[in-house]
Amino acid sequence: MIRQYIKQAWQLMKQNRFFSAVYIIGTGLAISMVMTMAVVWHIRMSDVAPEGNRSRSYFTSNATYKSKEEGYASMSMLSYRLVRELLPELKVPERCCVSVPPNSMGYLLGGVFLQTPGGEETLETELRPCDAAFWQVFRLRFMAGAPFTEEEVASGVKRIVLAESLARRLFGSVDVTGREVLMNYIPYTVAGVVEDVSLTATDAYAEVWVPYSSVEQLVETDEQGGSVGGFNPVFVLKKNSDLAALQAELDEAVKRYNTTLTEGTLSIKPLQSYTERELVRLFRMEAGKTWGILLGVLLLFLLVPALSLSGLNASHIQERMDEFGVRKAFGASRSSLFGQVFWENMLLMLPGGVAGLLFSYVIVAAYSTVLFSARYTSIDDGSVLLSAGMLLNGQVFLAAFMACLVLNLLSSMVPAWRAVRVNIVDALNSKTV
Repeated sequence: MIRQYIKQAWQLMKQNRFFSAVYIIGTGLAISMVMTMAVVWHIRMSDVAPEGNRSRSYFTSNATYKSKEEGYASMSMLSYRLVRELLPELKVPERCCVSVPPNSMGYLLGGVFLQTPGGEETLETELRPCDAAFWQVFRLRFMAGAPFTEEEVASGVKRIVLAESLARRLFGSVDVTGREVLMNYIPYTVAGVVEDVSLTATDAYAEVWVPYSSVEQLVETDEQGGSVGGFNPVFVLKKNSDLAALQAELDEAVKRYNTTLTEGTLSIKPLQSYTERELVRLFRMEAGKTWGILLGVLLLFLLVPALSLSGLNASHIQERMDEFGVRKAFGASRSSLFGQVFWENMLLMLPGGVAGLLFSYVIVAAYSTVLFSARYTSIDDGSVLLSAGMLLNGQVFLAAFMACLVLNLLSSMVPAWRAVRVNIVDALNSKTV
């Protein structure tokens, strides 16, 4: 029966080309808006390389040091001391790493500049100090060399990993392992070169990575400065159900740490999932309110075109009332008439859906700097790289199909319901809808 409906729909498309063209174009424009949201959501929220552990990653938004006597509070991220003393005690996470984001390093150092010894060109760049576990949590692909090791981080050795484009600008090649480069006039030895990282990978992005222990400005010795700092931790769990155990373990570690303090106390905000953190960042409000805004926008993108397409459907069905009357006279049920309208509209929806999906890719590519904000960087010319793996994904295709299905139901079922309720005589004479 479905096959027959599709054949009939194809014949109707050829007979009513203007209606079909308008319907497909209207569908395509509606789907393109919905799919732009779906593609951006997938790139920002799903497990996309090099951040392939997003669904199992948890974060803390800040740490607060509160003075006992003076009553002031200092709020920031984790400190050098906490990274060395508190995090290694944690047993629940499968992996745990820390790094300092490029925008923080830009403020701390007043800019990060690289040049080759004796070279004339100086390049401003994005620096992310990190630990050795960073390379296990984030799977950056090395084109030459290897990451620095735990021993090198512990000793504070000045090793550096370069992004491919930066290595080519400095040396004209990626085969530069062991070469020397000056970072703010301090010599570092190149440990390796990795493929460029897109700005969409906000927790892994940088152009330069060094052991955090090699940056003297990150080390604070007084009690307050030793309790809060600029380090962002990432906790990767074996399974998400371990979150409660991790939170309890972290709270207990903070309690033990506070016993070593004499002038104040430290508190760390509860852990958030990757999705929760990004939703809060998106509109600077609670995750629940952000969900409401996104769902409202999605419904708006679907309902407005659905109303227009519903009007087209109503007009088209009115012209075919005599056909429905004949089918009802020969015993066709309401469900079979519903099925016919549904599959006919679905055949019209699918070409529009494909066109809308393709157009959404054009929108994402053209407005990538707006859709994927560079607020996590310290300079303005970061590269928003969009790989095929980010764009071509089964989840995105499923979302496109579901958007077509929902739009079809919203736009076709009301006119169809009105049509099938018309009695046979009126349908044959096309007197009413």
